Amino acid sequence: MAVLKQHHAPGMPAEAYDQVSAGAMPSQSKADGFVAHYAIVEDGGITVIEIWDSIDQHDAWFNEVVKPNLPPDTPEPKFSELHNSNTK
Repeated sequence: MAVLKQHHAPGMPAEAYDQVSAGAMPSQSKADGFVAHYAIVEDGGITVIEIWDSIDQHDAWFNEVVKPNLPPDTPEPKFSELHNSNTK
């Protein structure tokens, strides 16, 4: 079952997100299990919302490509199993 990831990086300015995402997006679109990525500027930071086929597929990509570029105090992402989805 697909999962929804929510990851808030408090205090991360949009410019810092843009820099990290510019390096990560090309590999993310090719990553096994990746479905969609959205980013929202809110609450004094960035919230990333993604859909993946599984948490394990997300973690394999995220831990190699993104996590090394985040501040060490960045909270861990939250995952929710999707009960239903409908995409265009």
